[in-house]
Amino acid sequence: QGSMFKLESVAFDPNIQILPGIGVSADQLGILIDVVGELYPSRDGKGVDGKIGFVTKGELPPPMRLLPEQALKSSLGTINRTITNFAIDNFQRGARSKFQEFLLSERTAQ
Repeated sequence: QGSMFKLESVAFDPNIQILPGIGVSADQLGILIDVVGELYPSRDGKGVDGKIGFVTKGELPPPMRLLPEQALKSSLGTINRTITNFAIDNFQRGARSKFQEFLLSERTAQ
């Protein structure tokens, strides 16, 4: 099987902007965002490959409940895109380097 590095978010908050200039936290939206993923050595051994995913759940705050369905779908689409882009960016910048550190520590421990 080889080495695999599993990741799970802790207090993930992508600082969502529902409308231009209006940022809200996941807490303010009343949602819980869980991001999970795994990284493993690429087949050529020169990098890592992996998968990430996310689940959101919660209740809509009263002001959002008043939005017309199309506006609500648009807002939720924006939230999902923001979460996805934030998670991908974090994986690209941080998780790969942490995985390399992990592999190095595994090699030196043997």
